[in-house]
Amino acid sequence: MPLGEKKVRRLTGLMLVVAVLITRLPLISRMLYEFDSVDFAVATFRFSIDQVTPHFPGYILHILFAKFLLFFISDVNLAFVWISILLSTGSVLFLWRAGSALYGERVGVIASVLWLFTPIFWFYGEVATAYVYEAFFASAFLYFGISLLRKPDKEWFVYSLFIALAFATGARQSSILFFTPCVIYILWKTRQPLKICFTGLVLFLIIAATWMAILFSDSGGIDRYFAQIGSETVYRSQSILFGNSFSTQLSVIAKVLLYLFIAALPFLIIIIVSLIRYRKRTTTFIKAHFKRPTLHFTILVAIPPFLFYIAIYFMKAGYLLNILPSIALISAVLLDQMTIWNAERMKKRPGNSLLLTRPLITTAAIRYCIIILAFDIFIFFFPFPWLCEKNFNNAFTLDSFNAQASILDPTLGGGKGLALNRLFSFSSIHGIVSTDKLHTEVLEALKKESADPADLIILDTWWHRWGYYYSQRSMIYDIRDFPLSDSLWVGVSQNYIREGIADSVLEIPHEKKVIILLREDHPSFKSVAKQLHLKRIGLPKYLDMYRITDEHFSLQWKNVRFVKE
Repeated sequence: MPLGEKKVRRLTGLMLVVAVLITRLPLISRMLYEFDSVDFAVATFRFSIDQVTPHFPGYILHILFAKFLLFFISDVNLAFVWISILLSTGSVLFLWRAGSALYGERVGVIASVLWLFTPIFWFYGEVATAYVYEAFFASAFLYFGISLLRKPDKEWFVYSLFIALAFATGARQSSILFFTPCVIYILWKTRQPLKICFTGLVLFLIIAATWMAILFSDSGGIDRYFAQIGSETVYRSQSILFGNSFSTQLSVIAKVLLYLFIAALPFLIIIIVSLIRYRKRTTTFIKAHFKRPTLHFTILVAIPPFLFYIAIYFMKAGYLLNILPSIALISAVLLDQMTIWNAERMKKRPGNSLLLTRPLITTAAIRYCIIILAFDIFIFFFPFPWLCEKNFNNAFTLDSFNAQASILDPTLGGGKGLALNRLFSFSSIHGIVSTDKLHTEVLEALKKESADPADLIILDTWWHRWGYYYSQRSMIYDIRDFPLSDSLWVGVSQNYIREGIADSVLEIPHEKKVIILLREDHPSFKSVAKQLHLKRIGLPKYLDMYRITDEHFSLQWKNVRFVKE
């Protein structure tokens, strides 16, 4: 007895949920992945924007979500990873239904399967970062918006758009800029009554006011929070609109396009193959669909963040997760259309006229999807040499916020290996494995030096906030030594407190052991090594960790002197 339509949908949804869990759970990261992850982890027990735990503008719903999960999960990293897994599951389900609403159930399944295995999406579903919110809410807006275009009288979809916008903004405050245009477009295009729009706006304001009240309270008050806005300079650090150089702007644009090319490569393959194999039909198909509001809306979900990234600010590959669902959806429609054209061509062959069309289309869809998935799995699992641990123990890779570590100027990041590392580490399991292994081996090496972390002083050029979290009882001097600068930036962290230092002379207690984390290929290594007696610690050579064996020393490092008497 054939299953009914609802049962098929439920079974399909269940299979997609299981597929997300099967692909994510065995590969999750065991350590906090990047310094934002550290900041979020500390924010669960000490929320302080002043201390950058978390960084501005607060990501309050992300923190609250993690605090809720910590009632059931004792490990803070695992709690944040579960957020990524749950949001990944939601994103896959929303994109499945968006594809079904856009072009039928087959397209929905194709879109969800292609999206599930997309390397960058897969990667960010395994680590403790906040970027999967981008994928989740972009997929949700695609579903609610396309559904509303199909059924303009369904008030529930209008309210869902406003509710989603409120929650998206609470999780990542930039979402209000990125998703408001598509909400306005869909309300205008479907001619929604003012009463319904007003009700939706009230829902948005109630939810937004709730999380804003919590955010201001945890930040020490509304005045203190808004004082941070005036001191926030990150979003003014790249664009010519804020006085930066034209070359800096071009570098950002090139970085966005290059990261987007790598991230969207599986979908670009579909588009390229379609244009090569069915050039005339593809161009005709695209021209016809350019007149449809559903395509306008799908593109509009992706356009505002893309324009923001190239015109204002872009840093990490995870930002692209609010652009890629639209690309995935469009490529799924195109792949489905290729299967239809393929079936038509096969039936025209002698002796094939009686073949059933649907099985031909289904077989071709499965075959095409398997080819794309094989490519995705290869990218995700192949051990490229630039993804090994030695390419992660440096400030330019671990400190992913560092804009100077441009992939367009590999010499600033230590060579081509590190440039490739920055390109592919967000789309490979080895980016996770290598980082986990690196942090684990650092901690093991430190434990061998002293059973009590409080006995250690760490001069650190590449581990940075991981020490701040994982070895919080040690006193850690975070040293930013940029090759083109004549001075150091030095911060100190201990017991989850971190602050900058303006002193030119730093005295180190004589009874403490001093560990220095400095790469041998770092421009300052030779100068430092001439002034000190260094003994490598830790078994893997790539760790670049040394114990300073001198009982007394005076180290002049650019404009700062470290003294142990």
